[in-house]
Amino acid sequence: MKVLTKIWKFINSKIFGYALIAAFILLFLGTCGRNSVLKEKANRTEQNLIASNDTIKSERLKNGDLRVSINGYVANEKELKVFNEDLANQVKAQTGKVVTLNNIVFHLRQDTADLRAYINYLLTKYETPHQINDSTWNVDWTLAYTYDSANYDIFIGRTQVGLRGPKSFLKDITLTHNKTSLFNRDSKMSLTWGQKYEDDKLKVFAQTSHPAFQAQLLEGVYVDYPEKKHWFTGFGIGPAANIGYDFLHNQPAIIIGVGIQYNIYQW
Repeated sequence: MKVLTKIWKFINSKIFGYALIAAFILLFLGTCGRNSVLKEKANRTEQNLIASNDTIKSERLKNGDLRVSINGYVANEKELKVFNEDLANQVKAQTGKVVTLNNIVFHLRQDTADLRAYINYLLTKYETPHQINDSTWNVDWTLAYTYDSANYDIFIGRTQVGLRGPKSFLKDITLTHNKTSLFNRDSKMSLTWGQKYEDDKLKVFAQTSHPAFQAQLLEGVYVDYPEKKHWFTGFGIGPAANIGYDFLHNQPAIIIGVGIQYNIYQW
């Protein structure tokens, strides 16, 4: 009976009231935290649904550059499989911890008028025909197209010309190279690039099966990294040492043992 009396006395004490208020505050903050997590999850789901139904948008900038954009996914590999399985498989195929991954397939296409507008006559060369036998000549040539200081195409090739007829007629003919023109260009490249952690270092990577691809400059930065949550991170179980109340001896006491804790701040 004495124990029950002491317990009842403690329940009616100010300490118990303060503890009860603190417990309600922690439960309220925990509910707010869970609601925040649910809201973030709902926002990610909405983003991913928009991305899975979005189309590419093109915009010509003031400096003349063409910018294309599309909504992206915010998801881990498991979540991404629901919205875009092919992209999820590309993430899975990488080694290390993938931070971001992008995939693009594009055409390099120009018509006759565009090629004529950008041809660089200073670098364009038509070599003298080189005779390799009585009726065949090789003509080497270089066609250069300069778009700006960072973008250009140089095509190097050979035209072979053959003449057929009586040998007595052929030896009096002089062959000249008048002109070689490129009338159409149609190229296609698949390129995957992104960022990932490998050996605790942030790596920027690019990947393509195109045989002509060579990386001259590759750089990137991961800006939108997730902030660590330090406040009200939740409950935990572990060793504990606290100041409590000994009901049997009616006095405060130091309690050591295993306890359930609520983490208010974690670093």
